[in-house]
Amino acid sequence: MTAVAEWGSEPVVSPGRVDVCLVNMPYASLNRPSLALGLLKAILEREGIAARVVYPNLGFAEEVGLPLYHFCSSLFPKEYLAGEWTFAAAAFPDAYRDDEEYLRRIAGAYEQIPGYHRRPSDAIRLQKDLRKLRQAAAGFVDQAARKALATGARVVGCTSTFEQHVASLALLRRVREIDPSVVTLLGGANCESVMGRTTHRNFPWVDYVVSGEADALVGDLCRQILAEGREVPKERLPTGVFGPAHRRGAARPRLAVLASSSEEVPRPVFHDLDSLPAPDFDDYFRAVGESRFAAAIRPGLPLETSRGCWWGAARHCTFCGLNGTSMTFRSKSPGRVLAEIRELEERYGIASFETVDNILDMAYFKSVLPALAEEGNRRRRIFYEIKSNLRRSQVEMLKRAGIIWLQPGIESLHSAVLELMEKGVQGWQNVQLLKWCRELGIRLTWNLLWGFPGEEDGWYAEMAEWFPALEHLQPPGGASRVRYDRFSPYHKRAQDFGLALRPAPAMRHVYPLPEPDLADLAYFFAAEGRPDVFADSGSDLMQGRPGAQAVRDGLNRWNHAFWSGPPALTREDDGAVLRFTDTRRCALEESCEISGLAREVYLACDDAPVEERLKPALAGRLGREESEIGVAAEDLRRRHVLLRIDGRLVALALRGPLPALPDPREFPGGMIEDGNQGWT
Repeated sequence: MTAVAEWGSEPVVSPGRVDVCLVNMPYASLNRPSLALGLLKAILEREGIAARVVYPNLGFAEEVGLPLYHFCSSLFPKEYLAGEWTFAAAAFPDAYRDDEEYLRRIAGAYEQIPGYHRRPSDAIRLQKDLRKLRQAAAGFVDQAARKALATGARVVGCTSTFEQHVASLALLRRVREIDPSVVTLLGGANCESVMGRTTHRNFPWVDYVVSGEADALVGDLCRQILAEGREVPKERLPTGVFGPAHRRGAARPRLAVLASSSEEVPRPVFHDLDSLPAPDFDDYFRAVGESRFAAAIRPGLPLETSRGCWWGAARHCTFCGLNGTSMTFRSKSPGRVLAEIRELEERYGIASFETVDNILDMAYFKSVLPALAEEGNRRRRIFYEIKSNLRRSQVEMLKRAGIIWLQPGIESLHSAVLELMEKGVQGWQNVQLLKWCRELGIRLTWNLLWGFPGEEDGWYAEMAEWFPALEHLQPPGGASRVRYDRFSPYHKRAQDFGLALRPAPAMRHVYPLPEPDLADLAYFFAAEGRPDVFADSGSDLMQGRPGAQAVRDGLNRWNHAFWSGPPALTREDDGAVLRFTDTRRCALEESCEISGLAREVYLACDDAPVEERLKPALAGRLGREESEIGVAAEDLRRRHVLLRIDGRLVALALRGPLPALPDPREFPGGMIEDGNQGWT
């Protein structure tokens, strides 16, 4: 047992001492360190508490192989809880679960899982792979627990986000069995609000559960635990922490400043982001260096520049539950962002950053981005999530700043669907962004969603008709049915949308809990009377939905055309004649020229004007009849170089020469390469 530091004005960490061991369990990404644990370690070390981060997720990948780890961490629809199921027997060894029923349902849905959707025999392979992962989990948990305890830490804590919860519960249970004197700790997104309270109530081998942002409380909490173990009184626990003392009395945990009106559970929020230290990723790079996959892993660095969502605070997207019970937007000052980027870059020799922000701070267009552009670091590659209704000049600034990869949150090209989502953007704006990003060589990650309460299938049929004209632009990865996630408006105001929600059906195959506890623990939900990805096959989900099926079929063709070509629609203008090169499948001719009125009409559509305003404006400027403008526009639309959408005319041809898009191996968040296979 190691000595506890003496607390004074100058915290000191003794060499070799470890007070707190922080654990990153499967199925966390292998190609980047845990930002949460790297940040917590830096905070603890600053306060004189010796901390170490261990990465058993790397060890599990070594045991089962990279492809199988990737299969479970990335390819499964989240509602299947496949990662959680593989560790359920290790976490709850005495519980009864109908595993064969789970596997039967999984096999019935094989068509929805990339890599397993080509032939019926893949259903059997799918079941075998899941069984292999589960069989490996039990022995692995014991090894991981012993490695965590070998650090000598008196506190072992796990972070839990998405499908880390059951693996973390299994690890902490085994830690308790091996050394009952060690105090266990659990936090992360899966512990927020009522989920944290339910976790603490049902799994007694977890001593302390933290709900919410732990930045301001983790030092004080660990200091008290190191001094008093499990005996910290309720009244001295930081807001948002469930401890052993809460199990000994009837009193409920203290309410936080921010709490759900219906759930009344703690959720602290941290505001002073500039006061945080740069995260410490040393343990991750040490673990990667010692891994037999060291040559296969090309790490990226996670970067946090803000928390919350400024758009969600104004109009919460109906399907989004990512910010939990607080949308409050907080961002780091420009100076702090730039300093952290430079510090991490210098420390780890890596210039690839995947920001974890839900949305880009628009003020950065006048501060952070120009500064990054001025540095002119051509090695630097950055990923950001953005709101899609940007101006072209803003997209150009992103590229100059080294932001080569974006997730723009497009989700649909049809404005009626976007309005149901409360996205605050229209379809024509999304098409414009697709166009500009292709012209500038910025790679996009985006997906189409369908299945929203109140939608009309005809909207999807209409959208599918646009796809052939867009196949020279970056396509979405696919079309997915919308999920009902905790903290989203669909969950918080289910009745307003005509939804009756229940925990995702896979929950009962994972957790040995009664239905009310499953409802409080679940993040994913299913709706009564609506198709469910776990209960229905892919074809059943779209039964009676020809429009949605047309979208899915059209996206398959779009993806095949773009990534095997891609087709081109480019333009050259010499001031008198506009020349098009068009190799899309919908092209009427591979090359053509327009001049005079047709050229004027086309160039006027570059900014996607409202069609009814364009006609009188051009007629007055050119001295032509409005009907002539309409005829010219219709001819261009017939050639598929103009798209009529939202009452606007959008010019589709790209200004060349076109730069190459970043290769997948250049993804700023890192890359795994295993032979001929690779994934981010």
